[in-house]
Amino acid sequence: MQRMDMRRVLDASTKIGYDRDEIVYGAVKMFLDVNREMRESIAIELYEEGEISMGKACEIADLSYEDMKNLLRKGGILLRRGPVSAEELRVKAKELIDML
Repeated sequence: MQRMDMRRVLDASTKIGYDRDEIVYGAVKMFLDVNREMRESIAIELYEEGEISMGKACEIADLSYEDMKNLLRKGGILLRRGPVSAEELRVKAKELIDML
């Protein structure tokens, strides 16, 4: 199916009552389920940017903690061990308090 056809299918799906976000989420999830290297690359990128924790990286990549650590080390990425500064610790603590 060509890109334009996919847009038409998506538009028609939403017109008949399907949620566009759910369709896109499901499609991306299925795509990542069968693309191990992409899952791992995304997990590495997000971890390196500081957007996610090691645990979340493991979840995205579908790897054990040890396997994820090895993958990051292989890519030359430093492992984070807790907050880098007192300010980062304060920010994280505030985020946790705000979640309550």
